[in-house]
Amino acid sequence: MNFAKFIFFFLGIFLCANFAVCNDLEDYVEKSVHSETKLHELVDFAIEWAHNNGLIMRSKEIYDMAEFAPVSLLPSLFPRHAFQKAVAVQQAMQLLYFRVACDYEFMMDAYKDVVTTDNHLQQLVNIVKDAHEQGIKQPITLLIMRADYMLNTLTSQTNDKEFELKQIEVNSGAIGGLIIDRRTTELHQQMLRKLGMDTSNSPVNNGDSNLIKSLFMAWEAFGNKNALFVFLTHADSRYRFELRDMALQLEQMSNGQMKVEYISLKDGYEQLKLGEDFSLLLNGKIVGVVYSRISALGYMANAQGMEARRTIELSNAIKAPSLAIAISSSKKIQQLLAMPGTLERFFPDPADADNVAAIRETFAGLWALDKNDEQTKRVIKDAIENPGKYVLKPNRECGGNNFYDEALAEKLRTMPPTERALHILMQKLTPNATKNYFLRPFREPTLSVVVGELGVYGTLLGNMQNQNVWHNVQSGHLLRTKLEEANEGGISAGTGVGDSPYLF
Repeated sequence: MNFAKFIFFFLGIFLCANFAVCNDLEDYVEKSVHSETKLHELVDFAIEWAHNNGLIMRSKEIYDMAEFAPVSLLPSLFPRHAFQKAVAVQQAMQLLYFRVACDYEFMMDAYKDVVTTDNHLQQLVNIVKDAHEQGIKQPITLLIMRADYMLNTLTSQTNDKEFELKQIEVNSGAIGGLIIDRRTTELHQQMLRKLGMDTSNSPVNNGDSNLIKSLFMAWEAFGNKNALFVFLTHADSRYRFELRDMALQLEQMSNGQMKVEYISLKDGYEQLKLGEDFSLLLNGKIVGVVYSRISALGYMANAQGMEARRTIELSNAIKAPSLAIAISSSKKIQQLLAMPGTLERFFPDPADADNVAAIRETFAGLWALDKNDEQTKRVIKDAIENPGKYVLKPNRECGGNNFYDEALAEKLRTMPPTERALHILMQKLTPNATKNYFLRPFREPTLSVVVGELGVYGTLLGNMQNQNVWHNVQSGHLLRTKLEEANEGGISAGTGVGDSPYLF
């Protein structure tokens, strides 16, 4: 046998073996949980581990009670190449959205039609306008991003499954949950050890460490060791335990110098004031950093809440993130970035061609609905006739507001033209289905067919006036897994859970 034949022979054996491993893994959850006794053993261990290690959330009904966070029993399968692609493009994605938020003219042009019919977004845009026209008092900002992806499953000519990674959305307005995501990964690694499985296929997940370090860097950049660090959060947030954990770590990093406060938008309206030098004052004390855990695009603040946002934005406190960044990740911006030539506006250097190509490769099909031209009419007609090919998404989407199937067709048939600017159409993907158990408080675990959505985290600390960036890091991930038949994967709705990827 000559050398070339030997190489092909060896490669053939390797590929066959690798394919067999993938096939063998396809139903590894079902094979691992081979009896009711084994199921109860694993479930009991997982729930006890969650309570012992802080994988918990505040109870909905009782303020001072904790529940374990809804999770999958075992990590769900995810292709290694797709995971690596999502991780590799994250820094470029963060730089893109930072530059979008810095481009005032682009942002105002993007929203010029949307704000005529969306009062909520109009108020947010007006705050960004006011801050720009009055002169940015604090150019330093911290972008905290989670880019969300799904697999689109294709069938090759040999009838083998092939997967392409497609971006669902980008979130840059109110990002949290990273401690819970890390602990979910750690739980799953413990479960794999109990089953005698290789934990090296469960990637390390330390996104919370980078987030806390980035928030500390922002506080240091403010330059006043006596300045407060403020968590802007819902008063009844179920993530309060995580916030307390973050606060303790921040205080330790500062050797006890940092003082942390928690406020809601209502508190902000009542207690925040602007000083003569545009200092942000909380009950008379200077605020250095405001870390927002309330989505600007997703949460409909009342007039008082909007006034609190305005006070924060016009101040010289460092915002994590600024409101311009928070509204830069809407579906409208996402759709505009997918148009030919738009990415090159933000990456004009030919040396960035690889970044542009990598970002563009993640885009799913996206269509604007705000025009009345022939192309828009054609896509609307096709979506009405073939609603299973599309998802109708509103700009303010924060989970649970999308339209699918016949509801999509009916919405497009009855939607007045003025409302179209508030939505985009997106290609509906065919995700890869696997099997797993959902663990949720007060509910029995059952084996279900599920699909996952990968989120990739990172942070960027930069100056929005000169666009200098001195910290741009990808760190952390999550897998949000839902029942295959559920269009929306909300954890609170009971159709989704926290998960982690098991790479193959």
